[in-house]
Amino acid sequence: MSNKVLIAAMEKYFHFFLIIILLLLPDNLYSQNGGTSFFAPDNRLAFGNSLFKEQDYLRAIDEYRSYLITDYNDTLVFKIAYAYQTMGYYNQAEDYFKSLFFNSHFYNESRSEYYLTNFLKLDNPAFRTLVNEKRFMTNENQDYVNSLNNVTYFFDDVKLPDSSDFVAPFEQKFKNDMAEFYYKKMNPGNKSVTKGIVLSSILPGAGKIYAGEITDGITAFLVTGIFSFLAYDNFRADHDFRAWLFTGLAAYFYAGNIYGTAAAVQQYNAGIKLNFENDVKFFLKKNNYLMSEYDFLN
Repeated sequence: MSNKVLIAAMEKYFHFFLIIILLLLPDNLYSQNGGTSFFAPDNRLAFGNSLFKEQDYLRAIDEYRSYLITDYNDTLVFKIAYAYQTMGYYNQAEDYFKSLFFNSHFYNESRSEYYLTNFLKLDNPAFRTLVNEKRFMTNENQDYVNSLNNVTYFFDDVKLPDSSDFVAPFEQKFKNDMAEFYYKKMNPGNKSVTKGIVLSSILPGAGKIYAGEITDGITAFLVTGIFSFLAYDNFRADHDFRAWLFTGLAAYFYAGNIYGTAAAVQQYNAGIKLNFENDVKFFLKKNNYLMSEYDFLN
């Protein structure tokens, strides 16, 4: 028998045995696990819970969905919605939370999480519109939703509500912190662009020092002063060309110093705003977005 014929025969039988193995594989898995398939619903549920605990949410969702085909469980639906929310898939999270709005053990929790999901989208005007519609609000979650609604004002340049109305819906343990954030928002400690420009106009570099850029301010003062002196000195010595040259340079740095001051003050104010918003976000995340934690998610 030639080598080619032998190789062809081996390939034929190899494919045959491979098909047999694949056909028998599920039975082997079943028998090796004490009569229970690895793909049995209870095993998939246990595996999904393990993945969820490890925050491997995408794989956990797959296992939960497989389990839900055979046995509906609103706790798993809630966990799927929570997983999507945590991963930032807000539209999917909304759909799953909304499926729990009626005839569910998580009637109130799902509605609160639905509002939180929309809050996390960072579309503050849209969120405030949703809150004003009150379609999914209940007596139990009304204060929580209004708390989230008030927090949105920290991230927009809109007029804040009255301080007492603002703090009212928050839980007692959060009231003091929210009051502090409120007054920081009302009095952020911004610097005046106009004042900075006036200072730099009177004394080059003074405006930048006012804006916190001390090194740049000193540099602007020295450079503008040196060119101004050189211009004056050359005019006195009748070196007209050099005198006008240094005059132009002095005027250039003087004007640049004023423009730079306006930019520096704006940057300073932007930094205050960014730091404030980051502090609020850190506080919210640290405190589970003002919501009690669920034991069944741990």
